[in-house]
Amino acid sequence: MKESHQALSETVIANGYCVGCGVCAVPENSPFRMVMDEYGQYQSQLSESGVFAKTDSNYEKLCPFGSAAPNEDEIAEQHFAEACEHNPQVGYYNGVYAGHVSEGEFRKQGSSGGMGTWVLNELLAKGLVDYVVHVKSETAEEDLHNIPFKYQISESLEETQQGGKSRYFPIELSEVLRVIRDQPGRYAVVGLPCFIKSIRLLQAQDSILAERIHYCVGLVCGHLKSAHYAESLAWQMGIPPRELRGIDFRIKDPSQPANRYSIYARGLSGEAVVPTRQLFGADWGAGAFKYKACDFCDDVFAETADVVLGDAWLPEYVDDSDGTNVVVTRNANIQQIIVDAMSDGRLDFKELGVEKAIQSQDAGLRHRKVAIGYRLHREKIAHSWVPNKRTSPTNTLKPRYEMKRQRLRSELRDLSHQSFLAAKSANDLSVYLKAMSPVYLRYSRQGKSLFRRLVSFAKRKLKALIKV
Repeated sequence: MKESHQALSETVIANGYCVGCGVCAVPENSPFRMVMDEYGQYQSQLSESGVFAKTDSNYEKLCPFGSAAPNEDEIAEQHFAEACEHNPQVGYYNGVYAGHVSEGEFRKQGSSGGMGTWVLNELLAKGLVDYVVHVKSETAEEDLHNIPFKYQISESLEETQQGGKSRYFPIELSEVLRVIRDQPGRYAVVGLPCFIKSIRLLQAQDSILAERIHYCVGLVCGHLKSAHYAESLAWQMGIPPRELRGIDFRIKDPSQPANRYSIYARGLSGEAVVPTRQLFGADWGAGAFKYKACDFCDDVFAETADVVLGDAWLPEYVDDSDGTNVVVTRNANIQQIIVDAMSDGRLDFKELGVEKAIQSQDAGLRHRKVAIGYRLHREKIAHSWVPNKRTSPTNTLKPRYEMKRQRLRSELRDLSHQSFLAAKSANDLSVYLKAMSPVYLRYSRQGKSLFRRLVSFAKRKLKALIKV
């Protein structure tokens, strides 16, 4: 029988399902370490060939994609079943809300409605935690947008606000979790769904972390990006990868809807702000620079977290350029904090209902909860190892063109990593653009009838004539 660390290396890691969370590197004397690979992704690897683990940790039970790990339903049931209702799309919930923070500068300084920093600050202010663990610039005191970004520990509002904004950048947990183990206190940890799941799995084996991590704050997730995503956008803005020093992925534009934001990038010789929609590769659904693991995750609403925060992509909110949050609570303390703040006028929120929450993330749920079955099927017929998921493999999707869309998304995911690496080696951005453009064009045409394509073509020609 193989050691659990060897089994994890030969299944999850060898087949590209490591999401780089870093939890397998946390146990004392772990044989794993985290490295940044050539594609700009954190990955776990064995410290040395033939190494044997020196602890009794079950590494397959630590990894969110490990064969022996319980799934999100099983983990969440232990934490939330007694006091919450359950929905297969959202997970457990005792409150579902939409709105924004009306006090202070939280909304202004955040990517959306300001709720992420506000929740963390409330947990600190009410004495429910001593520290919050979240992603900030490694040199936040100099510039909040400096790269690289990493998990850090904050204990004041000023420090917590440095972690506002969305960071579409690879991060890992091992370093900060080792600090938590060495530094007594009560902690709240912010993370993507797979990261929160990995923390829950680690808590099941590590009594110190189980006692010290009091709250898990989840983020609604589409997928995690490699470091090359930021570099590809900045390069198109005139800042080559070797010169990139800072980036803000979401600059609000008062003249545009909430989903029409801009990107700021700073290099050695200048800075630029460009609307995201003008940059190639920023179409989130296409999945450029996505970790492969993200295509085999079926958790959108961070189902193992005490509370999850995201964007309310709904018609009634999207026109508000300042941003609106959707919030799902599962913890009684956090729900009560939100209800009290609504009564006091500190939060401009209202109850949303679970169906509206589902609608707010419709595209992500269809990709992650439904189409994952087809992606699993394609891996199976290729005789590749796949992680255990809550969805069974299926050889068909409706409408039928969705199957081709899924194949093209996988192609775009892999091609983006390969072609951008080649572009960096050649010091020529066009290598990436020329490789990706024809595949993206085929992808963008899927599901569009000939009539719709003709109308779209006519509109583009008309706009060109008007400009002339």
